[in-house]
Amino acid sequence: MRSEVVQAKQLLDGAARIAVVAHERPDGDAVGSMLGLCLSLRERGKQAHAVLAGGLPGRFAFLPGADEVERRMPEGEILVVTVDAADLDRIGFPEVRKVDINFDHHPSNTRYAAVNLVDPQAAATTSLIYHLAPELGLPITPAVAANLLTGLLTDTIGFRTPNVTADTLRLAADLIDAGADLERAYRKGLVERSYLAVRYWGQGLSKLERQGELVWASLSLADRKSVGYPGPDDADLIELLTAIQEARVAVVFVEQSENQVKVSWRGRPGVDVARLAAQFGGGGHTLAAGAIIKGGLQPVMDQVLAATGAAIRPIEQTTS
Repeated sequence: MRSEVVQAKQLLDGAARIAVVAHERPDGDAVGSMLGLCLSLRERGKQAHAVLAGGLPGRFAFLPGADEVERRMPEGEILVVTVDAADLDRIGFPEVRKVDINFDHHPSNTRYAAVNLVDPQAAATTSLIYHLAPELGLPITPAVAANLLTGLLTDTIGFRTPNVTADTLRLAADLIDAGADLERAYRKGLVERSYLAVRYWGQGLSKLERQGELVWASLSLADRKSVGYPGPDDADLIELLTAIQEARVAVVFVEQSENQVKVSWRGRPGVDVARLAAQFGGGGHTLAAGAIIKGGLQPVMDQVLAATGAAIRPIEQTTS
């Protein structure tokens, strides 16, 4: 990756205007990477824009720089940098066909940029950015550190994912030393949820089902409307389902429109849910993946549950 880092530094050094774009329906790692990188670039005197199709989810409004997120790509000559987006379609801007720098840690990344800084071994995209910051000339201010720590915390679910190492914890300590508030990042990023989000959970939990080591729940457009939940996501219901003792794999289906469904998988060691997601045009990590699938809610559920059940069945037979 060394030559790519040199190329990336040259591009960043030579750019006056930079758009930092994260993927649609962003998680904490996407938001933390976007805002952290953007704020660091501004410290270097760059005109940096944080850009999110669909805007910033309200739960991340506490982060430094959150109030300056833009919904549209800036016009004119500008360096385009993506963060935490495994493929170009995920950023939600069909008009963007050229990306200059791609920061990511997803194994499924398609290397779509001129310069690809992709490390599947990194615990989060925020950790990749932090490790490359000295070579790229990116300062780590308290505001930058707060964003990077939030991304690291949320993507590792509070340092509980299998890719967390001693180096990951040392990185978190470095970010705290740089001025990040661990208690605030943990509380805001992982614990607090709005009243409407918890009511939305109730809609999904009322339809919770289990078959062997597979559990699933669904959220329809009617569910969202009935409680007034504002976003197209699952309010992190999928993370709640991972606590179910009997579940080797958890799946949540969220109806996006009458012909589109967002599917999220979470697994335990032994099942590669990224491979499952790839069958439906999605991707992610071995134990956490997702896909946007065309079709009605029930037909998509039937297809996904059949494929997921088939993946789990040999493991159940081995362990029974």
